[in-house]
Amino acid sequence: MLPKVPPAATHPVVSPPAAPSGSAQQGSGSADEGVSGDVLFKGLPESWRAVVLDKPTPPPQPAQNGGKSSGTVAGKAGGATSGETATVANRVLIPVPPDMGIAAFQSANRFLIVVDNARPMDTSALRGNGIFSTLTVSTLAAATLIQVQLPDTRKLYLSQQAEGWVLGDQPPPVTDYDDRRVISPRPGDGGILYPMRRPGRVLSITDPASGSRLFVGTSTMDDGGILSLRIGKGYEVWPTTEGVVVAVQSPEISMRATPDGPLLSVDGKAFPDEGVAVYASDVDLKWLGLQDLPPEKLRERLHDAFLAAADSDPAQRFEKRLEEAKAAFSAGSGTEARGILTVALEDDPEEANRPGVLFLLAASELVAGNKEGASLLEGPWPDSQKRAVQLWRGLYLAAEGGHEAEAAHLLAMDVDRLKNYPAPLRDMLLPGVAEEIARYGTQDDVESLENLPSGSAYQLVDAIRKLRSGQREQAYTLFSKLSEDRDPIVAEKALEERLVMNIASGKTAPDAAAEQYNTLMPDARLAGREVQVRLQQADAYMRAHAWTDALDAIDTVQAGTGDAGDKQIPPILMQALAGIAQESSKTADKGALLHNAALIKAHLPGLPDGPRKGEVMVAYGKMLLRLGLPDEAADIFSSAVPMLATPDMKALAGEGLADANLERKRPQDALKALSVTDSPNLPDASRAARQRILARIALATGDQNKALALLSGDASPVSLDISARIHEGRGEWPAAVQDMHQLAASEIPAKGPLDADMQALALRLASDASQAGDRPMLDWVAALAGDRMDGDNARLFQLLTKPVDTTLPTAGSEAGQ
Repeated sequence: MLPKVPPAATHPVVSPPAAPSGSAQQGSGSADEGVSGDVLFKGLPESWRAVVLDKPTPPPQPAQNGGKSSGTVAGKAGGATSGETATVANRVLIPVPPDMGIAAFQSANRFLIVVDNARPMDTSALRGNGIFSTLTVSTLAAATLIQVQLPDTRKLYLSQQAEGWVLGDQPPPVTDYDDRRVISPRPGDGGILYPMRRPGRVLSITDPASGSRLFVGTSTMDDGGILSLRIGKGYEVWPTTEGVVVAVQSPEISMRATPDGPLLSVDGKAFPDEGVAVYASDVDLKWLGLQDLPPEKLRERLHDAFLAAADSDPAQRFEKRLEEAKAAFSAGSGTEARGILTVALEDDPEEANRPGVLFLLAASELVAGNKEGASLLEGPWPDSQKRAVQLWRGLYLAAEGGHEAEAAHLLAMDVDRLKNYPAPLRDMLLPGVAEEIARYGTQDDVESLENLPSGSAYQLVDAIRKLRSGQREQAYTLFSKLSEDRDPIVAEKALEERLVMNIASGKTAPDAAAEQYNTLMPDARLAGREVQVRLQQADAYMRAHAWTDALDAIDTVQAGTGDAGDKQIPPILMQALAGIAQESSKTADKGALLHNAALIKAHLPGLPDGPRKGEVMVAYGKMLLRLGLPDEAADIFSSAVPMLATPDMKALAGEGLADANLERKRPQDALKALSVTDSPNLPDASRAARQRILARIALATGDQNKALALLSGDASPVSLDISARIHEGRGEWPAAVQDMHQLAASEIPAKGPLDADMQALALRLASDASQAGDRPMLDWVAALAGDRMDGDNARLFQLLTKPVDTTLPTAGSEAGQ
């Protein structure tokens, strides 16, 4: 519990000078009742004013609670009481109604929050501690200003909730603050637009810290702010935590509100930006050197940079080459940019320690198609740039594969930023980004794909969105149309999607689909999607239970595409091997079993260690046991146990290892295998299986009575077989017949041919019944087997089950003999 501190002193109100024409008294229109004129608090320069310049249309929704709200700043979310302000755990709640917008930024050693309405807040009850002991609230007719003096370089954080905005000196709990939205400016109709979901007003104020004239664009939703300082001719766009703040030096610069966000103009018109304001990130503007120029100007820039680098003296050569590389990158030539940088770093290797240089090199590697070199995009990068590098980290994760959902989310956060890249770079990256988001993004992520450019690549994205949203017929129609598109990459992807839908709906059989994938391979190779198509073909083969063909398709990916499919191969390879093992458990063909075991053995090294591999190894171990290879099976089971995650699977592997050790005549090792894989919560089936193995261990060590006790009440075929063998060994034929009768009844079908095991079972029962002199049982098994015995089995079976002739000879017949 925080200690109480004395209330902060209330700032007395001083009389302001008369408001000038066009000031807040005329422009506010929504000041709270009881506030008239400009209310100026001590501690602010007398020149400080807030003037509403503009507000977007349609107007904001009415305020809650009848348009009135309490003037509260509190530390408990939802727990503030009217008229008081308190801090709790280094956070304060600023109760701003949802119809009011805010902007937040730092100027000198002050953190400022501008609320775009007059909002009286009683600071008399402020119980501040730590950094928030300096918090002050000042109200004017048109705005409210909240200030916090910053004693050091720490960062303050803002987050929105139902009751208002929370300000703290630590990131909000249960929130990834680096995942916040940011405002990505773009050229708009008549200037530079700073898009917001629900913009507030545009204000004109004088900065209380620097005295600069500021245009402030507020937001009523948590849209984030501007990442980096932008300096243009006659203005500066300041970094913000929320909203837009522009310091203006030229009277020609103006900013007005629009329904889409504040619009910055020169004399009310658009102006050539050349990248200084549009790219709200140092990563884009300084590290990558992007400029908002038409393609012909980008080529001119590259040509001029080439000449400047060629004509530079040694002291300036690296910087000139760096500018040349940036120009090449903006023009969409990652290969050229990489080559320029590589040569430059060979001459000046120490320059690679600069984050911007390293980032440009990594981004160039990615655009050039070298994922290994692009791995540098994972960082680490300076804390101040972590949010700005997320777009390129998303691009790298999408290219690498295996992180689809994360990549889609990172890209969705900044897709608007990418839309404003130079045309050559944008047209190269945006189609793939949009497709990644459409395929793997959440519903919120997919919403970022509104207002995409026209073209078949984006129609494909629309079809994928329709498919994911359940509009299957519309998606199928669009895929069919795009399958004939002039762009071979779009056509190939559309054909893929249509074929997948045909398989799912049953229009195309899996084996036929697998053959159709062969016809797609040339276009798939051109589209850079051979890996995906080969793996889809493997899936089709598996659906058709053509396991060898499926493995051939997977092997082709591994052998022919380098590391491109590494992250995608293990799951489908696991599935294929598990399918082979499952099918092998149903076959009695030793040749097929041996072939399948060899397939699994050859592919096991390609699987990463883990639970899924452990499960495949358990199935493989059972196959080895059936092939009479207990030593090899024991090795496989021993290796599988540590990989398995659940008690059930560990128990299954332990049972397999115990079986193998019994086959190897090692009953004590079998007992140990059961012990180390035991668990108190195993299912009944596993418990029963372990009892049977324990019975076999007891039998192997000569304790037949213990074995019978363990098997008592167990009517499974394995248990009945063991019990019958014990009784047979002891000459206890009636008991043996009882066990064999149950076994034959469950294992020998009433109709159909009998395989070798079934015939052996019938012979064994007949033999035991003959030893026991059990005529009814002999008649029962003879009726069950009928004429379905073969060769020697048939002759021996007839001999055992033939009825004995009990008719006594007559005296005459004896005399005749």
